[in-house]
Amino acid sequence: MLIVTSRRPCHRARILARELARVLPDAEYMPRGVKSVRKLSSLASSRGHKKIMIIDSVAGQPMVLRFLDVGEGWKWMNIQVELGKVELQKDFGQKIRLLDAKIVAASPKAKEFAGLLEKLWGVKMIKKAPDTGAFIIVDKDKIEFRASLAAKIGPILYVSRVVGEHGESKKN
Repeated sequence: MLIVTSRRPCHRARILARELARVLPDAEYMPRGVKSVRKLSSLASSRGHKKIMIIDSVAGQPMVLRFLDVGEGWKWMNIQVELGKVELQKDFGQKIRLLDAKIVAASPKAKEFAGLLEKLWGVKMIKKAPDTGAFIIVDKDKIEFRASLAAKIGPILYVSRVVGEHGESKKN
């Protein structure tokens, strides 16, 4: 997955994009600059990525994750993850790379959201957190990256709502 920001991102959105590229397997961050969606999709395809995640900024904070499918041409995916608050690795004083993280649903209610993230991010979902190794805990309102059961490393994404596929419908 290629991770970029919106065209005029806040500083924390850029940091979040770089941090997500470090903790999501096979993800790569690229500064957006003035690249159009068409140019981004072409670059992603040439680098072997099938999806692009765009981090949008609102009022100086990273607030929305949007997704593009660039398998054949490009198209917006019918999904948006709206964030309430974000805690960065930087906030924890860390800079850690995860090599092979798996997704774990924190509760039965979070299983559908975890399955959606599995599809979007291309990260395998497992039933139970492993005793050793990295994983991503997905709850209905939070996504947390961990190096082990005891080690929160960040980023932590507090999800306010999911709009689109399997989430709420968009309100006009």
